[in-house]
Amino acid sequence: MDGQKRESLSAAKALLAKVRTGTLSVIDPEAGGAYGALVNVAVAGQLTPVILVSTLSRHTQGLLKNPLASLMVHGDLPQDGDPLTQLRATITGRFQKSDDGSVRAAYLTHHPYAAMYADFGDFSFWRMQPEKIFIVAGFGRVHSFDFADLLAA
Repeated sequence: MDGQKRESLSAAKALLAKVRTGTLSVIDPEAGGAYGALVNVAVAGQLTPVILVSTLSRHTQGLLKNPLASLMVHGDLPQDGDPLTQLRATITGRFQKSDDGSVRAAYLTHHPYAAMYADFGDFSFWRMQPEKIFIVAGFGRVHSFDFADLLAA
């Protein structure tokens, strides 16, 4: 693997470790097309994305019908300049509900304010089983990897 790819993997790994929000894209349960929603994100063990969502939301309804999804995350956007030259990553995989206490703890560590609604009956934690990661690490630096490559970096 060349140095540029290694640098991109390292940058994406650091991004995932600190990310707080992302765009979750699912298949819309009514229209059948893509649907994107802003979600709060945390990572649990091995940089696995975790979300807390309500069954009342359209994106959760999409996950219940089809757990295949993508999650796009990015760092801080510049005040000046082109935001499209900034680091971002899209992870693809399958989501599944999780009752794992470590998933809950990881999420609430990043989003402590969510404790007030985390136990509502319609909310549940979902953990992604990542398969691929697509990294844009700047202009002309676009790479695709198996998610396992990110963990090995």
